[in-house]
Amino acid sequence: MQKILMRKIRQNLGRKIGIGLNTTNAAPTTSLNALLPSTQTPFTLEKLLARILTKFEVIYKRFCRNGFDRNLEQVYYDHWLHTDQIVTIETEGGARARIKGITRNWGLLLAEELGWEDRPTGKVWELQSDSNSFDFFKGLLKRKI
Repeated sequence: MQKILMRKIRQNLGRKIGIGLNTTNAAPTTSLNALLPSTQTPFTLEKLLARILTKFEVIYKRFCRNGFDRNLEQVYYDHWLHTDQIVTIETEGGARARIKGITRNWGLLLAEELGWEDRPTGKVWELQSDSNSFDFFKGLLKRKI
């Protein structure tokens, strides 16, 4: 019975990937279309999604073959915005921390506690995105509700 159950679980195992892009809304941030020169045709959601999925497929196949190897990690960090960003961690009593990256094994956010004059205290948190929310504008990490 256990063998059948495990096979059924594996068959139903899926993956979900999320992305948020502002293509047309003027607020609260600027949109992709607002960044285009006036001579260029605005993005359409269909073409943009097709382009993203085409690129993603190449990266995903590479990940399936090699895992999160050093080369893929470098590509990730080349496009990442948060390195050395100073944030407040609400769940740790409002502690200030500097974002250092992500863990290689589980992709958890690495945050280094800051003390006096923003000097590292030596304490490092590995924060899970499933239970924490990152407010980019406020520099705030808080528990998801």
